[in-house]
Amino acid sequence: MEDNDPVSVSSTPPPQPRRAFRLRWDVFLSFTSEEDTRHGTFTAYLYSSLQNHGVRVFRHDNALDRDDVVVEAMEDSAASIVIMSPNYVSSQWCLEKLSKLCECQRLLVLPVFYRVDPEDVRRQRGALEEHFRNHEERFGKDKVMRWRRAMEKAGETPGWVFNDSEEAQLVQALVTRVFIELSNTPVGVAAYTVGLDSHIEKLMRLLDVKNNGLQVLGFHGMGGVGKTTLAKALYGSLVGHFRYRSFISNVRETSAQDNGLVSLQNQLINNISPGKVSPIREVNAGITTIKEMVNEKQVLVVLDDVDNISQLNALIGNREWFYKGSQIIITTRDREVLSKHLVNEFYEVRELDSSESLQLFSYHALKGEKPTGAFLNLSKQIVSLTGGLPLALEVFGSFLSDKRKPKEWEDALQKFKEIRPRYLQDVLMVSFNGLDEQEKCIFLDLACLFAEMRIKREDAIDILKGCGFNAGRAVTVLTAKSLIKFTEDNILWMHDQVRDMGRQIVRENSLVDPGMRTRLWDRDEIMTVLKDMKGTQCIEGIVLDFEKRNILKHPSGDKISWDNFRRKPNFTSAVTYLKERYKSYLEDRAEKEREVIICTKSFKNMVNLRLLQINNVNLEGEFKYLPVELKWLQWKGCPMKTLPSDFCPCKVVVLDLSESKIEHLWHSNNYKVLENLKVLNLRGCYNLTAIPDLSGHQALEKLDLERCRRLIKIHESIGSLSSLLQLILRHCSNLIELPSDVSGLKQLESLILSHCSKVKELPENIGSMKSLKVLLLDETSIEILPESIFHLTNLEMLSLNDCKLLKGLPQFIGKLCSLKELSLNNSALEEIPDSIGSLASLEELSLKCCRSLTRIPDSIGNLRSLTNFFINGTKIKELPRSIGSLSNLKHLLIGENYFLSKLPDSIGGLASIVELNIEGTSMTNLPDQIGALKVLKKLEIRKCESLISLPESIGSMLTLTTLIIFQANISELPESIGMLENLIVLRLDKCKQLYKLPSSIGKLKSLQCLLMEETAVTDLPESFGMLSSLMIIKMAKNPHVELLENSTKEKSKLIDFPTSFLNLSRLCEFNICAWQISGKIPDDFEKLSTLEILNLGHNHFCSLSSSLRGLSILKKLILSHCKELKTLPPLPSSLQEVNVSNCIALESFSDLSNLENLCDLNLTNCEKLVDIPGLECLESLRRLYMSGCNACSSVVKRRLAKAPLRNFCNISMPGSKIPDFFSQEEVRFKDFKNRQIKGVIIGVVFSVNHQISEDFRHPLHSAAIVDIEASILKLDFWLFKTSLHLMGVPKTNDNQIHLCQYPNCHPLVSSLKDGYKIQVTKRNPPFMKGVELKNWGIYLVFDGDDDYEGDKESLNQRQKSIPERLAKIFSDL
Repeated sequence: MEDNDPVSVSSTPPPQPRRAFRLRWDVFLSFTSEEDTRHGTFTAYLYSSLQNHGVRVFRHDNALDRDDVVVEAMEDSAASIVIMSPNYVSSQWCLEKLSKLCECQRLLVLPVFYRVDPEDVRRQRGALEEHFRNHEERFGKDKVMRWRRAMEKAGETPGWVFNDSEEAQLVQALVTRVFIELSNTPVGVAAYTVGLDSHIEKLMRLLDVKNNGLQVLGFHGMGGVGKTTLAKALYGSLVGHFRYRSFISNVRETSAQDNGLVSLQNQLINNISPGKVSPIREVNAGITTIKEMVNEKQVLVVLDDVDNISQLNALIGNREWFYKGSQIIITTRDREVLSKHLVNEFYEVRELDSSESLQLFSYHALKGEKPTGAFLNLSKQIVSLTGGLPLALEVFGSFLSDKRKPKEWEDALQKFKEIRPRYLQDVLMVSFNGLDEQEKCIFLDLACLFAEMRIKREDAIDILKGCGFNAGRAVTVLTAKSLIKFTEDNILWMHDQVRDMGRQIVRENSLVDPGMRTRLWDRDEIMTVLKDMKGTQCIEGIVLDFEKRNILKHPSGDKISWDNFRRKPNFTSAVTYLKERYKSYLEDRAEKEREVIICTKSFKNMVNLRLLQINNVNLEGEFKYLPVELKWLQWKGCPMKTLPSDFCPCKVVVLDLSESKIEHLWHSNNYKVLENLKVLNLRGCYNLTAIPDLSGHQALEKLDLERCRRLIKIHESIGSLSSLLQLILRHCSNLIELPSDVSGLKQLESLILSHCSKVKELPENIGSMKSLKVLLLDETSIEILPESIFHLTNLEMLSLNDCKLLKGLPQFIGKLCSLKELSLNNSALEEIPDSIGSLASLEELSLKCCRSLTRIPDSIGNLRSLTNFFINGTKIKELPRSIGSLSNLKHLLIGENYFLSKLPDSIGGLASIVELNIEGTSMTNLPDQIGALKVLKKLEIRKCESLISLPESIGSMLTLTTLIIFQANISELPESIGMLENLIVLRLDKCKQLYKLPSSIGKLKSLQCLLMEETAVTDLPESFGMLSSLMIIKMAKNPHVELLENSTKEKSKLIDFPTSFLNLSRLCEFNICAWQISGKIPDDFEKLSTLEILNLGHNHFCSLSSSLRGLSILKKLILSHCKELKTLPPLPSSLQEVNVSNCIALESFSDLSNLENLCDLNLTNCEKLVDIPGLECLESLRRLYMSGCNACSSVVKRRLAKAPLRNFCNISMPGSKIPDFFSQEEVRFKDFKNRQIKGVIIGVVFSVNHQISEDFRHPLHSAAIVDIEASILKLDFWLFKTSLHLMGVPKTNDNQIHLCQYPNCHPLVSSLKDGYKIQVTKRNPPFMKGVELKNWGIYLVFDGDDDYEGDKESLNQRQKSIPERLAKIFSDL
């Protein structure tokens, strides 16, 4: 079952109709009483185990239960466990119920194959076939065919295979799976969607993602009508087409916050180029950065809930910003925000019609598609009051979901009738008024204080429990009523209408004076109340978060200059040091002035304040004024080194001082005891050196010390905290000692010591932690586990990754009877004890990169619960035969081990395996038994260079969807491969001995992707053209082989273009580089009308068909190194990139003026080309590479003089002159206060001496020059360096000029600060010999350089724009 993605809302088929009301049963148990499964042990054991775990189970008996009772129970269950026994098929009653189960698309079916082969079930063979023949004689073929389909579907479903010896493990696995599935009920946004498919289908047609044009789509409609849900669903449908994308929620809300527009800009920038750009600090800088960034990339951007044109101006500006093919989606309640010069498609999101409204209401109220009986009429009346608003329907439905009597619905209907038509807040108030007083209080806390914090469920419950509330129950109630939701990662989410309703309730306490309200969340109102001392006893909660400024810091100038002075003490270095010290002083003072300071006396009158957040704030004054009723205090970024002596919030339950400058919580002579403290969060307090005595804090449940890197030891008192549940010490990199006695930690469930690299041992009595479930010891220096660890019988997860000193596990490891996950990746493990086979609950065992491990014990076969087993990167010489007993194993990863030469024949026993990955072994073949893996979906074999064949039995893997054979020595594929009817991906790259494909390959009707680069295949079977689903073909040969053959005069046989390719009408990407194709490309090439990428490079044809122009959505055409190609026909206008580099015979181009989308044109070494007609019309052109094009350079320069060069990034051509307005020495950057740097242009003149080096003859080295670098220096200290993007290596020794423009989102520009220098140098040592840097120059581009709109003829050369100056240079050359 797939998880529901809160961003990508998929519209699944609607649930089948079933009885009204919520699900009564968790599990429907299906079996036949004619087997001993009922009166024997297995079914009874399973039934009692499920019941003992609180699972509601319906156990039918085909002899006792009435048909209608069973059907009703089936439709009112969340899941069904079907026990497929040998005589299950003999019962027509069981088969009928199975077919109903399989038809119920909502119901999860979990099959157990009880002494039957899943393949027999799928194929209905063996004894099962006889039963079906008998049924056909009795009931007819039509009815039995329905049963057969149900059996086939059940057989294809991954389930559990039962053997007599594994009953307990199987029952435990089933119980665990049921729990996972029941807890996996979608609770994110839009768990139910009605009418969404039709909207998406219409919008996808409207947007047409294959079109090169920019699309800006505006959704408008009233609040609660479903704009966000629709935007998320559309984003989910489009996201696969875009590498660069961003979904920005709550634009209206975020922009209203302090520095909100800048925060939104940073989110957009980081989504599109994560980690590559320093955070911007003001809106204009953000506009410049976004403009430069999206101008270069096809992006998908969604801006949700826009309410002001300023938000659009700051984030997406105008259409000219964006690269062709980008898609922008905007949602708003106000259509006027959507300006017509920006938005080209408008879409009104309307209310649902009466039928859709009834369906959505029914899902939420009754968990069915349509109400029945007395509830139908009542439902229609209620629905009529909602105005078709999805949010109102959800809230009304959820309000009634626990009410089962018509009288209760009638009472609710009378309340609903008081609602003003289409007034959503009234709808929401009905749900609010239905809460009890405690639930109302919790709802208002969440809506006003926590809704925007991205707070986790457990953290919110901790805080609310601290206030004395029954928080768990209340949160469950609020979730059931759809007033709050939690995303997949358990983050609190509220619809903005629901949140605003809660906030309006609080505002109405006092519309004028915020100090008289119960909760404050608006920063301006809070600061007014605090500064004017207007706080009152009404205030219960305040959230004030001044975000920490994350500024990229380079090494300080005073440190660099001090180091320089120490190395070379002289007058100049001394003066430089003093100047830098003064600069640092000014910067520190400016930072101090930006601090937010609040007087503690402001809180004096807030005697009922229980919830307080004051992040990144400096408190001044006496701390005795902080209210004693405080239950939650979050003070991230606290600037104090220690808490003051008068700070004693004695009732505080949750204290969060994370990311603070705290060194000691309290002075040693000022020890405090917070008796009610349950959660202490000191995460990221880098200066914290010690933990005080916490023995008095006997209520403490969670202690978080992650990233307290100066912490050396933990106070002994922590070992006595009997209530502690979680102790987090991750990344305490200097921690050496743990408490020697931890016997008091009886309740501890989670101990996390990952990345505590100096911890060498665990306390000897760690076995006293009887409740411990999670123990993470990754990257510690532990050499041995203490003997007492076998007492940890509740331990479920043990992780010892990267423990470089751990060579073995204790023999008693097998006593950890609850262990589910054991991970020892990259450890020094040398052997595994036999007792590991006793870990009956183990589900995952990971031994990746245990380089010293040579053996897996036979007892591994006893791990009947194991589903994931990873052993790649070891020195294991053979797998034990017992591995075939792992009947529940689903994922097996082996390899990176040349010592492993074969798989055991028992591999066929892995009845549940869905993924098998083998890499880097010395295997020569696979056992025939591999064909018995009937549910395998992915088989991946990489770098097994000794593998010479595949078995015929591979054709039996009918569920296989992905087959990867990479870098093997196979010469052919078995004919049986044509039986893989579900195969979608076939990869055969670098199988260099593979010389033919089987004739049966045409039978792979599901095949979409065929990757077979660098094989020996040149002839294709006749059936190849029958691959009707094929979308991607990559069959390129190695061009370097061609060069070697030419040099030895052993040229490969030339071939004609294989016509079978032209039958593949769904192709999107086609690469047959270096296939030795000669002659002429066929005239009917337009048959491949869906092509987007075409690579015919390194072939020998002399001309292309004019039908190429018919490829109307072709975006990329690569014809490099086609050395006999003389002319190019007219090209499709959709092209964005054309590469004809090293086409040395190319003489002429057709007119390019129609290529309005062309961005990249590579003509390197087209030495006979005399002109490029239409070049001056290419307004989208960004990169033009013409190194070595001597014959046409003068004509092209004249055309470039007329060309629009505003968007250029790279231009190269023969030449020796750097533009005069460039500075031809290192440039010192000056930061102008009102003038923003926009970009940097670097020009270089270089040549390649081909007599010095042979490096450039290799195809990999002929693509670009990488030995010229640009650097940023601060006081001659190197800060940043990048290789210039000099595409194309000229074949001559002549000088070439290359101009590179870098936008301000590039680190070469964004890293610049006042006084920094930029210089250009040659790499030392060089990557390739022979490159000579002759000259270079730099020009800094600032805002306004290109913006003059007046009479440009009257301007002198230095006053003109950059493109105009460059054009003038080209015309003068």
